[in-house]
Amino acid sequence: MKAIKLTLFLAFLLSASVLPAQSLWKYFTPSDFAARRAKLMEKIGDGVAILQGAEPTEAYIKFRQDNNFYYLTGVEFPSSVLVLNGKTKTATLLVPEGRFADIKDEALIKPGPDAAKEYQMTSVLPKSAMTNLLARLAGGNQTFYLVTSPGETAEMTRDRGEVFINTRLSDPWDGRISKEANFVSKIKERFPLVTIKSLSPTLDTMRWVKDAKEIAVIKECGKIGAHGFDEAMRVTRPGIYEYQVVAACDFVYQNEGAMGPSYFPIAASAERGLSWHYNANNHTIKAGDVMMMDYAPELNYYSTDITRTWPVEGKFTEKQLAMYNCIKDASEQVIAAMKPGITVQQMNDIAKQVYAKHGFDKYYPGGIGHYVGMAVHDVGPYDKPFVPGVVFNVEPIIEDKDMKMHLRIEDTIIITETGAINATAGTPTDPESMYKLMKEKRIGEK
Repeated sequence: MKAIKLTLFLAFLLSASVLPAQSLWKYFTPSDFAARRAKLMEKIGDGVAILQGAEPTEAYIKFRQDNNFYYLTGVEFPSSVLVLNGKTKTATLLVPEGRFADIKDEALIKPGPDAAKEYQMTSVLPKSAMTNLLARLAGGNQTFYLVTSPGETAEMTRDRGEVFINTRLSDPWDGRISKEANFVSKIKERFPLVTIKSLSPTLDTMRWVKDAKEIAVIKECGKIGAHGFDEAMRVTRPGIYEYQVVAACDFVYQNEGAMGPSYFPIAASAERGLSWHYNANNHTIKAGDVMMMDYAPELNYYSTDITRTWPVEGKFTEKQLAMYNCIKDASEQVIAAMKPGITVQQMNDIAKQVYAKHGFDKYYPGGIGHYVGMAVHDVGPYDKPFVPGVVFNVEPIIEDKDMKMHLRIEDTIIITETGAINATAGTPTDPESMYKLMKEKRIGEK
């Protein structure tokens, strides 16, 4: 274990080069965020949209902005508020006065015209002006559009947020409501004449279809993820721990500029894979096991989702290979059919037919995947045909509890005008290619 850590560290020193400091927006410009705000203001008519940014972190972890707030502002300053006036087409950013600890210097915002110009806002005001601003906007039967869905920050998705909120709410010794529900309550209390509507469906529709710049980030994120999996396969061998396979992946992700993981690493050998979100990653990898890893990076607020399964000793057994080839065929058939107009139900039907062809129809898990974007389980309708710019992962799974084995292949797929692009295809699924990769030199190995 110490040898592997030392090797990775030495490899980092050898590969590191002097790079320029990253700007606040590496992939986007203030105009991109302004265009999204303009689009949203058109959708709310004469209404007023109010969005809260994420709060500072309690723990010693890096601050990450809420997805919806970042999507519309590019702002990474905690506890900020965005007010969009659909009638006057003005955008006001309200920021706390003073400085939070542990926030990168380029994210700090000082109220005034300079900040308004930099962020392309109508005005940037201190947050202390929020009460008077909202009071002026609340006259008559004004409609306030508020986010009602759970916030999404680091490694957070809508579905997990909803489970957490409902669990806390139903706890007889807790019962706290969500931040979003509390804000709605405060608005009703202070401005009883306003009509409140949810902004979430409108934002979800906008986020469902990615533009060219968003797609470019997802492609780059997929490339980093693929490189990490290549290295994970190279280091795999009997006798090491699952977390050492993750460490190889982490090194590549960080070295290639990922801002962090999209979700916690799932590095499951043998029967550990039967627990779909296993994350202890502390078992010794044994000869004869299969290694299943589900782990992806996040880049500039965009995620990918990637899983590969490979044999620890370098070659699948005959039974393992038969089951693996089933999910590989399902993955390829579904991805080949993906294009504008296809539905999730049609993709499920294709996958089920492949499982039946291989004689494993009873093993079909019942679903083929989910949307990917700013969250790894991203927003989007499951009953509408795909359009260009939609990003959806394909995730065929097969497992046998008697064999204590779980096999999974997962890729992030981008819908184009004419078909689809696999953003995570850079690391192999073909067994022979994986066998060959596992024999290659590990990072830092001479």
